[in-house]
Amino acid sequence: MQLTENNVKEVLLDASMSKTVFLYFYIDGPECAKTTSALESQISDNNEYVSLVKANIADDVSKAIAMQIGLQGVPALVVFQQGRPVDAWQGDDILSKMREIIAKYMPSDAEVLLRDALQAESEGDLETALSKAREAYELDEKDLQAKHIYARLLIKNKNLDSAEALLQNPGREEAQSQNYQDLLSALNLAKQAQESPEILELEAKYAADPHNDEVIVALAVALSEAGKKERALTVLLTRLKEDLGIENVKKTFLDILSTMAGDPLQSKFRRKLYTLMY
Repeated sequence: MQLTENNVKEVLLDASMSKTVFLYFYIDGPECAKTTSALESQISDNNEYVSLVKANIADDVSKAIAMQIGLQGVPALVVFQQGRPVDAWQGDDILSKMREIIAKYMPSDAEVLLRDALQAESEGDLETALSKAREAYELDEKDLQAKHIYARLLIKNKNLDSAEALLQNPGREEAQSQNYQDLLSALNLAKQAQESPEILELEAKYAADPHNDEVIVALAVALSEAGKKERALTVLLTRLKEDLGIENVKKTFLDILSTMAGDPLQSKFRRKLYTLMY
């Protein structure tokens, strides 16, 4: 975006109220050519987080703003937020520190993933939300925000074993945080809800007759719906090891696997099934 007398309020002052604006002062000449090219390649016009506005000091409006800011030369890069300058670099520092400069005002990959996770959750797409949160956590396992969002989504998805493992052995700071205590409470309530009379009854029937395929399928479905997918898959796989040709047991096994996109248990149990088949 080129700064002009007609758009200075829109692209600089107004725009900086909602996103970071990099106001780049330059001249058309070899002194600025490399820096101009590098900035243009790093910050596209459709960048969601940072706008690059180019100000040629040969233009009166750019010259006036440069004088008001007190710039001594070009190239110069001034960061605007909330309608005012908050940071600046000049000369060779722009090129040598470009990655650092952009990273300072751009969200990290983990932050973008967490934002996408929360957006997916708000839209009711829990599977995508969980997958994005898992990716964010794996990028930086020391990031408590990513960890706690991931744990909350695991609990919401009734993946309680994984949530419990994630929340074990907290550091002192984490253990004392209200967010962590709230997650433990949510986990405990979810675990209590898993012990439904239906599951207890089916577990008793299964213990009495572990080869009753109707009971096995009913128990696995109930366990899966309660979030105990590892237990459900284990029950089904135990029967399939005895007879791989039981279609309703195999179908239930595959149906549960299909609901676990991105969960490490999915690949674990898929490999176990492939071992039996091949």
